[in-house]
This record gives sequence, C-alpha cells and structure tokens, in this order.
Amino acid sequence: MNDFYVGYLPKAPSLLARFVRRVVGALTLLAVAVALLLLAGQGPFAKSTFEFGKLRVFDGVIEMGPYPALLVERPGETSQTDRYSRYLLVGPGKHGADGLVAGLEGRHVRLRGQLIYRSGGTMIEIEPGSIKTMDTAPGPELPERELGTVTLEGEIVDSKCYLGVMNPGQGKVHRDCAARCLSGGIPPLFINSKTGEPLVLTDPEGRPFGRDALRGFVAEPTTVRGKLFEKGGIRQLRIDFSSLQRALRAAATAHSAAAR
Repeated sequence: MNDFYVGYLPKAPSLLARFVRRVVGALTLLAVAVALLLLAGQGPFAKSTFEFGKLRVFDGVIEMGPYPALLVERPGETSQTDRYSRYLLVGPGKHGADGLVAGLEGRHVRLRGQLIYRSGGTMIEIEPGSIKTMDTAPGPELPERELGTVTLEGEIVDSKCYLGVMNPGQGKVHRDCAARCLSGGIPPLFINSKTGEPLVLTDPEGRPFGRDALRGFVAEPTTVRGKLFEKGGIRQLRIDFSSLQRALRAAATAHSAAAR
C-alpha cells in the first residue's frame, strides 16, 4: 500500500516516482533516436540558390519564345553557338515575365533582378520598372540544334522553385505550389529522373502550353516522348500533350503489350 499514489498528496511514493522517471527517460531517448534516424534517412537538399534581396544589373537581349529569356554575352567567346548565355526570366512571386517584357522582343535592355540558379539552369527574377532599352542594333538570332526523339521518365516542376526559390522544389510536398506557379506563367520544366537534367517543356511547335494544361501531371512520375532541341545552353523538350502518361500506367501498358 506504500506505493499507492493518492492525487492530493504532495508527491508520489518513491518507488513509483523512480519508475515514472525511468519510463519518461526511456521515452525521451527513444524519441531522440527516432529523430536521428529520420534525419539520417533524409537526403541532402539540392545545391540551389536564390539571391533574395541582392539586386544585380544585367545587360542583354530579350527573347520572347517559347518563354521570356535574356541573352547575355559571354566574355571572350567568339563562336555564335557559345557566345551567349540564355537566362529564363520571371516576375516576382508566382508570376511569369510576359507582361514585364511585352513588346521588347529582340531589343537590347538593361535590367535589375535577383539571380536564381542550380546546376543545369539560371533564371533572373526581374525587378518591376527596372527595364531600360538601349540604343543599339537588334540582338542576335541564336542557332537551334535538334538532338533527336527521346522517351523519358521524370517529373514536371515549375522552373522558379526548382532552380532555387524553394528547396525541395519538387515532389509531392511541392505539388500545390508548383501548380500555382505554372498557372501564373512560370515556365514548366521536365526533370529527367535518370540524369537529373532540367528540360524546358513546350508543345510540338515550340510554343508554350496553356498555363493550366499540365496541372494534372505536376509532381507525378511521368513518361513522355518528344523531340529534344538545344538553344543558347538551354535544352527544350517539345511534346504532344497526348504523349504524357503517368509512369505507373505506362509501365502497366507496356507489360500488357508484352504479355500478348
């Protein structure tokens, strides 16, 4: 009866108190161990950067299609193919840059913006009102190379978050954010699951998809077939919308065909 706890007494019996302390200590150690295991199993974040609050000045030529971009001359390069870097352009928040650069196709401009970059791609978030046209000759027309027809598995993401604004900027946890970014005009990317290479997605004619056209495939394992092009250091995957398939469904279809 000495170990029976009575709620109105100032403290529990010594044996019961020691037992409770041991249980609480064991549960605490277990919680710490589980947290460490989860931390060890978490993959490292991608090496991506958003230079938030750090405005830089850029000089270059505006290119409107398929998505707004800035052609920036590389110092020391003379080859027409390698002479320019091509940076995708976006506006603040979940908005593309179409409205900010409308009517400036082929014009030399100077603008301020924040860099967003990751291996495989660089982007500039334009500061609204900072674009000034320069009194110079029309900009260059970069050559485009066709690299062949490919069938790839991967994931559709919004380029702004993936390249550095969010980390991770892909996967199920980022689905809703990516869908809203694409609806706002952010260029879509297809991430090749085997190589990790980001590819700008367009329709078969190299034109942008409708802003909500890809919503149902965002953050889903997806199989796609299309033609691959390269221009100014950016690779573009031109696809027919009907070629998009969720990877699990595509695998089941292939297995069924092989069994027949």
